[in-house]
Amino acid sequence: MALEQDVNKAIASTLAGMSHAVTMRDTDGKPTMDGENAVYLYLKDKNVMVNVLHKNTDVEIWFDPDQVEKDWIKTELRPHVEGAVKNYLYGVTTRSYNGDIEPKQFVHRTAVSESRNTTKTSYHPLGETKIIIRHSKAVTEEKPGARSRNIGDIFIEHRGERIRYPHKHLMGARVMALHVDQGGKPWDDLGEKIIELSRRRKEIMELLRWSNCLDTTSQLEEIKSRGRTEVMMIKRMMERAARTGNLEGVVEYQLPARQPVTENELDIITKRHLKVNAIPGLELIRPQGLVTEVLANFTKTLL
Repeated sequence: MALEQDVNKAIASTLAGMSHAVTMRDTDGKPTMDGENAVYLYLKDKNVMVNVLHKNTDVEIWFDPDQVEKDWIKTELRPHVEGAVKNYLYGVTTRSYNGDIEPKQFVHRTAVSESRNTTKTSYHPLGETKIIIRHSKAVTEEKPGARSRNIGDIFIEHRGERIRYPHKHLMGARVMALHVDQGGKPWDDLGEKIIELSRRRKEIMELLRWSNCLDTTSQLEEIKSRGRTEVMMIKRMMERAARTGNLEGVVEYQLPARQPVTENELDIITKRHLKVNAIPGLELIRPQGLVTEVLANFTKTLL
């Protein structure tokens, strides 16, 4: 503990020497004037957050590239922080984000209560909300990231109420848990949008896997490229929300309109011998599923 306090104090002293507007918070997110307890340090005049991660022996510097000069981060702030923690063998990582940030947006990053985890269940607390994962296989602690794999079911629990997240998408469930912890509901507009993002990601990935069975054409490659790009956009947006607790990016993300697919278009797909039955869950999502939408559009380009 003494080592951690020394690291906190060294960083707090360094930042105080660089800015007169440093806001400090402890591990519970409460304001503190004691540098030894400060793990969230916010430079208000620069809109920069410094987060001390003792478990990872790392210090994160979060900044908005539209508001802060990258050269200042690279030549001033980062070298000073690195110098402050060098003797403690801590690393320094810089991360960018879009928009304003506040210390309270980092408070949700609570450490997992290891004592409650079992070989078949994992708990991820987020403020007054927690994610509960039921694993399909026993967790092997020696394997890194084991508690994020072999997901059977995901539940989100808030003040005694528990709901099942409909997709095996841990990042989507984490964003939903943040939404609920901030006063939202799984069935409100944003809650439904988060679920829709997980659904869309799942179906695009199914399409990409299935498309490997088809002969390569320029049209198919274009569809696959669009699919990979959208999956990456969803991944980055949700990771940003999960790291910062700021859901504005999810709110502003524009989902493409779902176009209905007619029975005639489904018949065309079948006649083209595209092995429709090989698509997992096709019968569950027709006639408006993303897979059939894309396949129908792809088939039209062949006509």
